[in-house]
Amino acid sequence: MRAALPMLILAGTAIAAVPAAQAASTYKLDKIEINGVKSVPADTLRAGLKDHPGDTVATSDLMADQDALTKELEAAHVVGGVKTSLRNKNNGHIDLIFDVDDQGVQAPKVVTVAPKLGQQIFVGNATIPADDLAAATGLKPGDELSDAKIQAAEADILAEYKKLSKKVGAQISGSVKQNGDKADVTWTIVESKATKKKKKNTDDEGGLSTDAPQ
Repeated sequence: MRAALPMLILAGTAIAAVPAAQAASTYKLDKIEINGVKSVPADTLRAGLKDHPGDTVATSDLMADQDALTKELEAAHVVGGVKTSLRNKNNGHIDLIFDVDDQGVQAPKVVTVAPKLGQQIFVGNATIPADDLAAATGLKPGDELSDAKIQAAEADILAEYKKLSKKVGAQISGSVKQNGDKADVTWTIVESKATKKKKKNTDDEGGLSTDAPQ
């Protein structure tokens, strides 16, 4: 055990050194002060510390208290820092002081992870093979999916139908279903063949029908 408390920097906090001539390997802890905290009751934070007034403490114990307080504030989503210092009473007794820069509680940010493609499933594609349509979308297993990518893939499938020499119309809808840690996209295609308009014929094309007077 070192004779003096070294300067410690941990998680944005610092423990001030006790003069080497007056320091001992262990210290009697008289008081723990937690100043500046507004968002969390100080007594709640104090109860979560490893050491309490009256305990005999060493440097490692004070470091553990520093870590414990920092983690408690982080768990409560309190924004700000902590400055840790010691008050040396020159008789082997010390006070542990935490000055909290409490800037209020900030709700944790929710991180949305985009689903990744498992496979593409095609239903109703009688004219174009599924492999050709899958290649046309440009989507590959493992790609991150988004609404924009789904819409672009739908447009790419329609473009494949427009390339056909025999015009075949298509209505397409895509649905995404979670499958384990991946998401499968099912493309439902309704094909319709174009029909030629028949020319309307009349019995007397271009003629005029009249009734003879009696």
